[in-house]
Amino acid sequence: MTILDSNVWIAYLNTNDSQHKKAKKVFETTAAPIILPEYVIAEVTTVLAYHAGKETANQFLHIAQHNTDIKILLTEHTFFLKIIEAFMQTSSKTLSFIDISLLVLSHRFPVITFDNALAKAIQKNR
Repeated sequence: MTILDSNVWIAYLNTNDSQHKKAKKVFETTAAPIILPEYVIAEVTTVLAYHAGKETANQFLHIAQHNTDIKILLTEHTFFLKIIEAFMQTSSKTLSFIDISLLVLSHRFPVITFDNALAKAIQKNR
């Protein structure tokens, strides 16, 4: 089970994205199931609607809901509190709240990201 960061999903679904080919390779080589946290869904949907169009955002939501190789991970109260605590403790100005949620999840699942700051933080916390 692997988590794909928002930037991987966005690059994969937006054929105009500079990282599209790289994202295609990730999807070709990543074993199912793919864990899809709800925060990633929110970010991907928002960015795709803005940059690739509402239809592409809707396509992503359809894939997320109906592909049996994708497991949606809903946030539980205790996990949300862990994210808040981790966010407040970090001194990084480059990691978003969603990045921090993936950083916390990286203790349980591998995370694939194109974000260098997040990748370094994950590597550092292993």
